[in-house]
Amino acid sequence: MSLPDRRTVLRSGLAAAALGAVGAATGCTASPKAGSPAGHGLIGPGSPQVTAAEAARRATGGTVLAGVAPEAGHVDLGGPVVPTWSYGGQVPGPEIRVRKGQILQALLVNQLPAVTTVHWHGVAIRNDMDGVPGMTQAPVPPGGEFTYRFAVAEPGTYWYHPHAGVQLDRGLYGPLIVEDPAEPAAYDHDWTVVLDDWIDGTGYTPDQVLDALRNGMGGMSTPAASPSPAMSSMGGMSTGPTGPNPVLSGARSALLGGDAGDVRYPGYLINGRIRTAPRTFAARPGQRARIRFINAAADTSFRVALGGHRMTVTHTDGYPVAPVRADALLIGMGERYDVQVTLGDGVFPLTALAEGKNATALALVRTGAGERPLATVRPAELNGALAHCHNLYHAPQGGMMALLSYQT
Repeated sequence: MSLPDRRTVLRSGLAAAALGAVGAATGCTASPKAGSPAGHGLIGPGSPQVTAAEAARRATGGTVLAGVAPEAGHVDLGGPVVPTWSYGGQVPGPEIRVRKGQILQALLVNQLPAVTTVHWHGVAIRNDMDGVPGMTQAPVPPGGEFTYRFAVAEPGTYWYHPHAGVQLDRGLYGPLIVEDPAEPAAYDHDWTVVLDDWIDGTGYTPDQVLDALRNGMGGMSTPAASPSPAMSSMGGMSTGPTGPNPVLSGARSALLGGDAGDVRYPGYLINGRIRTAPRTFAARPGQRARIRFINAAADTSFRVALGGHRMTVTHTDGYPVAPVRADALLIGMGERYDVQVTLGDGVFPLTALAEGKNATALALVRTGAGERPLATVRPAELNGALAHCHNLYHAPQGGMMALLSYQT
């Protein structure tokens, strides 16, 4: 069967500008090490070199078992209940946590009506476990199973998702956190924040959006960038091509070098919730939190800020960096940032602005008494100092750290 590459969705001035600016964007897997074998024929997924590289990772911490069960069903996004695909009926999928040096053994049981795989985004991994259908493994058919088993050698913030068609642009994604036992935990809380742009089940599926982008909506007029309609006010959660035209024009951002995307989304999510039903992170005043940001969106970069706070960037794309203080982050598709923050007293908005699209996602941080911020709140920190890539130290094998990246 034909599996359209997800990159097609991202072919816009946004991606082109980003690639032109940085020379190369961070991809899904680590770049090959210098001195990789060359001139000895192709190395396939099952080649001896793959086995040797895996053995060199020296797994010493035992095995962690996990299950990955993609299914079709309905998911509650905090009011709207949408038909979509998800892992275990939740969005994001279950968080998987392992320690550096352990082996992750994850059983994929495909309950979808289509072939699928699991890709472990950003993880330095043996080739035959990388989850690219038709390249590193055969796609897993409906009703089929596949066991992923690999040593986890590098700590950091990663995530998992399919690499079949545009399946990720439904609800098929989840965090993968690799802890480092040797790293001092200079924080009281460890929170994971997953950002997403959402359209599945609100009038279009991601496949229909892809067709609309390819075909130009058959001559339909395209709306300029403006706040997307709230998902709670949208009717007809059918899977047919209905509802507002998904093709977007006029989405512009100077931070992104111009074009800011091609798709008009009905909603933007933080940890699977629309902004009128935000997730809440609870703590006490004065405590320190490590926040792991993951951008799982298809067509949206987010500018993120925690109202009333400055953040210290400690990691990018899973790798440690020289600490940088910032009011806000600009997070491209597929990119991850880890920050630390000392929490004030009150209720604070954690706002993700869909860059160039004039809409937001929201979560809350509550450490004490106070009124809940409005769903539309845009804290002043969004317009403060951004963490820029040239301030950050890039550790070896992490892929080029870019201000904006999109996944391959």
